[in-house]
Amino acid sequence: MKNIAIIAKPHGDRVRPLLGEITHFLSEHGVRILKAQRTAEALGEREFNTDDEIREQADLVIVLGGDGTLISAVRLLGMKETPILGINLGRLGFLTETRASDAIPAIKSVLDGDYRMERRMKLHSHLLEDDEKVLEIDVLNDLVINKSDVARIIEMSLYINKVLVNEYRADGLIVATPTGSTAYSLAAGGPIVHPGLESMIITPICPQGLSNRPIVISDDSEIEIRIKTRNERVSITFDGQVYRQLDTEKTIKVKKASSYTHIIVPKDKNYYALIREKLGWGGVQC
Repeated sequence: MKNIAIIAKPHGDRVRPLLGEITHFLSEHGVRILKAQRTAEALGEREFNTDDEIREQADLVIVLGGDGTLISAVRLLGMKETPILGINLGRLGFLTETRASDAIPAIKSVLDGDYRMERRMKLHSHLLEDDEKVLEIDVLNDLVINKSDVARIIEMSLYINKVLVNEYRADGLIVATPTGSTAYSLAAGGPIVHPGLESMIITPICPQGLSNRPIVISDDSEIEIRIKTRNERVSITFDGQVYRQLDTEKTIKVKKASSYTHIIVPKDKNYYALIREKLGWGGVQC
């Protein structure tokens, strides 16, 4: 890994000193450093690398921040499956598992080829209006259909493999990956699904019918959600970062994406230890 990109959340007192430490370490090891614009700004530098340069040239992406910063890096990479090492400067950190104090040892392990990497599935979705695609996007965590008017609920039809599954009257609907099962889906009552599995989780948000429960389906399924609500403000959010207002009846189609995200994780941790730590199970506090 001779070309390493750094994508950092510029806010916070810890970012700049840690950035300086990491760039110094990489330079000493003969690594060419690619700096995203906000990374360069955090270092007080004017020159930076474009998204295209990072996407095409990076052998590894180091992310300094929280899970949101890592998801931004995933979106930047697009179809590229460049490994990502997340250094946690946020709070929960389900994706950015490496602690800031362990950053240099973790990077050294990667340069030495001594690391563990997990492959995470993504979802590919497109938004249809009058049977024409108006938006196409991949997500690592989830896509969320939500109401924009506090006093209203949304009417939706859910089809899986062209078969009608349910008619929802709810505040919204979440379609999540196993990676995203510990995000908004979990808060809405969805199950925790091991990220090594390849499946899709469909979780209604405050459904009117108490029998409407979350369901987990296979990764070869094709989901179609038809928004039936008229003249109401409905929105859709992709990975909590890309937002679209749905002012008319629209259809959302979702299937497994053709590319994966590869995340480098600490060798001495496993998923169940992470869950215990982040959710405070067994008396462990995050």
